[in-house]
Formats: sequence, C-alpha cells, structure tokens
Amino acid sequence: MAKQTGLLQFTGKLGNVIGYRRNGTYFLRSMPDAVRQTTATRRASRDFGVASRKGKLIRQAIVPRLEINPCGTLVNRLNKALITATKDCLTELKGFRFNPYTGVDQFFSHQPVITSGGMLHIPAQQLWPPAKATHLEITVVAVRINFAQRQVTGCIDSAIIIDLSRPFNGAELAATVPGKGTLLVTLQVKAYEHGAAIENRRSKAADIIAVMAPAARKKQPVKVNKIPHVKRVLPYHPLPATKKTTLPVSARQRE
Repeated sequence: MAKQTGLLQFTGKLGNVIGYRRNGTYFLRSMPDAVRQTTATRRASRDFGVASRKGKLIRQAIVPRLEINPCGTLVNRLNKALITATKDCLTELKGFRFNPYTGVDQFFSHQPVITSGGMLHIPAQQLWPPAKATHLEITVVAVRINFAQRQVTGCIDSAIIIDLSRPFNGAELAATVPGKGTLLVTLQVKAYEHGAAIENRRSKAADIIAVMAPAARKKQPVKVNKIPHVKRVLPYHPLPATKKTTLPVSARQRE
C-alpha cells in the first residue's frame, strides 16, 4: 500500500496498479498476479455485490434528505450491516447510525416509537439537549425501496421545531409511505442555538429506527382436477346349467 502524493490523484485501475480512497486519503496497491477463488470466496463476493447495490439505493434515497454530512466510513459501515442482514429481511439495519458519533437515543429519556397507524410518536418527556442548545429540530424521513426492481418507490419527510425553554408535551409525525417494497424510517435530531445550527458531531444524529419488510404474498392453493372414482363392474357370465343325473333302478332299491 502506497500513498498518493502527486497533484493528480485517482481511483480505479491504471495498468497493474489500483488507486483507491480511504478516509479522504488516496492510496495505491498493486494488482495480484493471479486470483484463486474457492466456493466460499465466490459466495462472499456475491454477497458483497448484493449488499453494495442495496447500500447504494439506501444512500441515494436517504442521505440527500438529511442535514448530516456523511463521514468517510458510511459506505463500508452500511455494506457491513447489509452483509450481516438476512437476504429477505433487513431488520438488522434498525439502529444504524448515519453519524457514528451520536445516536438519537442520547436526546430522549423516552424513545420514540412507530404506532400501528404509521405515525412516529414521541412521548411527552424531559429532553436531553446538548449544552447551549435552545431548540431541537426533529425530522422523520420515510422511504420505501423495492430492492428486487432496484428503485425507490416513495418518500416523505416531515419536521418539527421544539423550543427547549418550554415543556415538551409530545408530538406525532407521519412515518409511512404507501407502495411496494421495504419501508425504512430514519429519525434525525439536530440542535440549534438561537437559530444557528450547532456544528459539532455530538449535536446532531440520524438513525434508522424502523425497518418494515413488505407483506409476504399468500400462495394460492394449486387446484387439482380430481378424477371421480369409478367402481369397476365386471361383466356377468352365468354359470352353465348342470345336468341332473338319475341312478339306475338297482341303486335306488339299495337306498
């Protein structure tokens, strides 16, 4: 691994070297002469490709709607979370932090919940804002992604401003999107001081707080055309009549 120090820095393949970027710094590495893949490495490569495609869809759908600058580790952290998730159920993404330094749970004494009606309910409580904060901005971003078709099928966002000088009596925000696909709900909390955002990594957070998979389709029962059972009747053939035999006279007398 070598560090790129020239004026022209690049990523990708160039001859027999590969350029890549990590945490804002550009590096170089040489290409291997040969790659030997086993069944396990091929499976891992396939899983990584699936996770990368899903992660790209999630970032494109959610990150532009947040007011948090993603750090350089977002891509790797999200891909890692997707690899550990099961193929058809992404509930392991619940709790994923777009800002790895602060979570939304650090702002609430009672955590927000998603109601059965598709609303984000924040209970009345004593909030825990950062020092010098006078207001909190709470934003809900709900997106529905169809991973099979690789498209975002719907998105809504809503926000409220909480004045920290007054008691907080709770709030509800819309947190569902109709349509097909997996629903991901992200909650963002950002602290302000007299109208100006507090710019430090401990004063804002954005977490995925709910993941709802699409409803499984019910399999239609397969109709089987049953052939009615027909009782087989054999043809009737009467037995031949037997001739009556008569005994001779002498035999009848002996009887």
